[in-house]
Amino acid sequence: MIDITSGKKELVNHVNKMGLKNPRVEMKIGHIMRVVENCEKIARALGLDNQKIQLAQLIGLLHDIGRFEQYQITDMTQKFDHGKMGVEVLKKDNYIRTYIKQDIYDDIIYTAINEHNKYEITKGLSKEKELFCKIIKDADKIDLLYEAIFIYWQDPKRIQQVEEGALSKKMLEDFYLHKLADNKNKITQTDEILRFASFIFDLHFSYSFHILKQKDYVNKMLDRFNYQMPETILEMKKVKQIANEYIKNKGEETWENCL
Repeated sequence: MIDITSGKKELVNHVNKMGLKNPRVEMKIGHIMRVVENCEKIARALGLDNQKIQLAQLIGLLHDIGRFEQYQITDMTQKFDHGKMGVEVLKKDNYIRTYIKQDIYDDIIYTAINEHNKYEITKGLSKEKELFCKIIKDADKIDLLYEAIFIYWQDPKRIQQVEEGALSKKMLEDFYLHKLADNKNKITQTDEILRFASFIFDLHFSYSFHILKQKDYVNKMLDRFNYQMPETILEMKKVKQIANEYIKNKGEETWENCL
């Protein structure tokens, strides 16, 4: 029903036809392909059938298609909902049929793509829609933590800003309450590290925590930097302790209980 290999080729062709000059394009395609893999792993761990596993992969493949529309805009600081735009791209001229011939899963696909970048999943969704929203959110955030280690903060000036910065009170309060930190409360580059660490509080499946523990993403991200301010050093030690305990406890839950 869904040919993921052909879908990957189509997505790359779609992006190439846009003729984008933005240096983020290659990085974003790499991110998308890793999210597809994460979606497959999570769906398999949850015991979904092959058709639903392929559906999860397809949502992973298409979740950031709206980003490439954003990359056509010169001002990247402009407010832009790439989840919503992704749905518009797929609906235009029925483009989604290029990736999946049947329309029986369209609502699930559109909902998951629209929801993946939102602070919270919309209340009142069907259990099936909610399931795939949770899968893509987990798969996406797991790879964002990967990128926080290997791709983000490579520029020496940004690294310096992280290491010399302080953590904002509101960001810390949310973290200590096991809440996903809201980007609007971010003040410093150091806050951005805390925001990424708080992604663990927006994960839904114990298998997702199993991946984080196995890959040690959170510790590797936090340990990348030589924090300078004594208060920041102390707070980051607390953050690391809380994060590791939370990941350990959540990872010990039965995967099926998360459905």
